[in-house]
Amino acid sequence: MKRSMGIVLATVLLLTGVSVLGGCAERTVKVKTGEIVLCTAGEVVEDNTREVEVPVDEVSKYSVTTKLITCDVHSGLATLYEAAQKAIAEGDLEAAQAKLEQVVAKDPSYKKAASQLREIKSGVKPVPDAPGGDDTSPEETATPSPDDDGEVTGPVTSLIAYIPDTLPGYSAQEITADPTLVTRNYIPTSGNADLLVISAEQVASEAMAAQTIASLKTAYPESGATVDLGSVKGYFGTINQFALITFSEGPIVVSVEMHAAKGKALDLKSELVKVATLIAK
Repeated sequence: MKRSMGIVLATVLLLTGVSVLGGCAERTVKVKTGEIVLCTAGEVVEDNTREVEVPVDEVSKYSVTTKLITCDVHSGLATLYEAAQKAIAEGDLEAAQAKLEQVVAKDPSYKKAASQLREIKSGVKPVPDAPGGDDTSPEETATPSPDDDGEVTGPVTSLIAYIPDTLPGYSAQEITADPTLVTRNYIPTSGNADLLVISAEQVASEAMAAQTIASLKTAYPESGATVDLGSVKGYFGTINQFALITFSEGPIVVSVEMHAAKGKALDLKSELVKVATLIAK
């Protein structure tokens, strides 16, 4: 289930105070700059960022970039998993079990390894993945798919597209990730908001995506409305100083949330629509 970004938004204090320059008080903000290396399996491999305090009008000069790779650990798992799929296809379930056990020992959530292993142990021959169809190379953008038990498997390759390094009017900041959810903070360079949070979550099915959105509607019940995002329709709602737009694309649920530093949350609607339209496929 999607994490509550409202809690994150409420606890992040961006404006840190004032510094006296030439007799004038100038607001400053803490931002991060540098690079985050993210594995396609949903792990931050390296965080080469640093925090700096800069004048508000210079925020646009600082941001965090991302590099998507398949790390050594998951590269090795990919080799074992591919060998297991070949063994399944050839009917050698003993060899397949040995390979899958090695995969599960290192990462129980890796692709369909756990569910295939359970099937073999129960005397059932699993359906092997198509050759190359579940590779975790950084170049692929295939949507992760649920395994036979409804558990979500696969890399974050398809989710990263919703949290771009470059978003007009915003400084891209830190990322949190796991195999089924990526979340990123952005600092607005102008306007009434002091924080933008985008999250993309892979759920097990389109039906579950609809359930997740229904839950978000309950969390953001005020000023509820359907909004046109170009390729899809979304839901807009507010609660106190927080505003949300959420939409789904297949089994992926995307949420775009803002906190109003001044004015009303409803005033953020047009800006949220603009951002959500930009990231919707």
